[in-house]
Amino acid sequence: MEATKKMVLSPQEAADALGLCLNSIYKMLRRGQLKGVRVERKILVPKQEIERLLRLDGAR
Repeated sequence: MEATKKMVLSPQEAADALGLCLNSIYKMLRRGQLKGVRVERKILVPKQEIERLLRLDGAR
């Protein structure tokens, strides 16, 4: 059975992936710099958003 790839990350997983602290991720979500999806009480960050952010940062 093939392992299912995650399409979304928790804020903590996003912070770990980007090498940032959790507070920075929440600030970016509030400011709209990083898009998140609220599912009931959880916030999920699509992996595409992490990739988009990295592409934008690399373009500077």
